[in-house]
Amino acid sequence: LVSGLDRILIEEAKFKDDQLFLMIGSMGAVATMLFSTPHSPLAQPRTVIGGHLISAAVALCLDYLTSPDYWAIVPQWIANAMAPALAASAMTYTGFIHPPAGACALIYISGGQRIKNLGWLFLAVPILLDAVLMIGLALVLNNLAAKRRYPLFW
Repeated sequence: LVSGLDRILIEEAKFKDDQLFLMIGSMGAVATMLFSTPHSPLAQPRTVIGGHLISAAVALCLDYLTSPDYWAIVPQWIANAMAPALAASAMTYTGFIHPPAGACALIYISGGQRIKNLGWLFLAVPILLDAVLMIGLALVLNNLAAKRRYPLFW
């Protein structure tokens, strides 16, 4: 449903390279976790939101070390490997472990100019917006079933 809504909005607005986009690939894995394993500690709201924000922030910081506009001291191919590894470490350290969020870091660091031009806005749109939409939908749909309860904790 969320993917369909994003698709409608994107096609409706006919987004160009200089405009925002609403969906990133890691949200497919988030949807799988939220709707097939809503009882997992890795699928709870704080891990979904926290994990994605931490991973995106790690990738953004790492981008400063690869961009010719800043320091460019780390080759891009190394940054592509480091982003998900550092994101996983940061998520583990903070306790916001959410496996699909590691893909979020890789999506940003290996992304093209359309993604990198967002800069820190990437945290708000699409990351935070997508996570909140997915959790809202999971709250409604998972609690419609008698044998399901979501979330287990906030």
